Amino acid sequence: MKTKPWSLIILALLHILAPVGNLVLNALRSGRTLGQQWTYWFEILPKPLLLIYLLIPVLAGIFIYVCKRWSYWAYLGCLLVVLVSNIYSYMTNMNLNTLLLLLLVVVVDLVVVAYFVVPSVQKVYFDPRTRWWEAAPRYHFNHMGLVNGEKAFVKSISQGGLLLSSAPALKENDEVTVTWEFQGQHVEVKGLVVYKLQHGEIPQYGVRFNHAGESERQVKELIIKLHNEGLIVTERLPGPEDSFGVWLKKLVTRGEGLFPKART
Repeated sequence: MKTKPWSLIILALLHILAPVGNLVLNALRSGRTLGQQWTYWFEILPKPLLLIYLLIPVLAGIFIYVCKRWSYWAYLGCLLVVLVSNIYSYMTNMNLNTLLLLLLVVVVDLVVVAYFVVPSVQKVYFDPRTRWWEAAPRYHFNHMGLVNGEKAFVKSISQGGLLLSSAPALKENDEVTVTWEFQGQHVEVKGLVVYKLQHGEIPQYGVRFNHAGESERQVKELIIKLHNEGLIVTERLPGPEDSFGVWLKKLVTRGEGLFPKART
């Protein structure tokens, strides 16, 4: 999969649309029209509570979609606000309906929290390296260079990093200096080894650039040349297999896709 996980997109949309669903359900439950229910909300509900009903679910959906470390905690904060508001609603109007609503909110919150503590879900929020959909377009380079002064083959490159093959033995978190000559220009860029892939006997290393000086401009110019030559790595681009329909079919028939799974 090369797009943002559909499970997170759907969950974000459900939160964003929650105020509309809440309006419809309350109108049906009370026997009011949508217009009457909307008027009732604005005339009866305390304004802070109304803002919570309308704004917090939308913010929660946005925080899910942003998919960052800070948005993870912000989302859990939204859940806490919703829970507290429903407890307040029950305390001010103790009846069976508000009790059932409170219990429903508690159950839903527990299920959602359980989903977000699954390691594969947490990882995409806490580890930027696993957010494959944020990766810059990569281009075939297939050029010999040097890594820390030793020969290495640069298979592909993007604005943010490159993939090495036939390189000296490296480990994750090793700092490297990669140099090459291309079309009469000497390029030197520093980076950090962020992963290692073992394909047969030849390991490959993913390097994330730590640009300094002219290296960022030089790499950008190289990327433009490779792009104009049509050398983009198409295997990394979203395709039909990444569509919502394919994801839904896999979810229904094979139970796959509920949790994010890093592409290979």
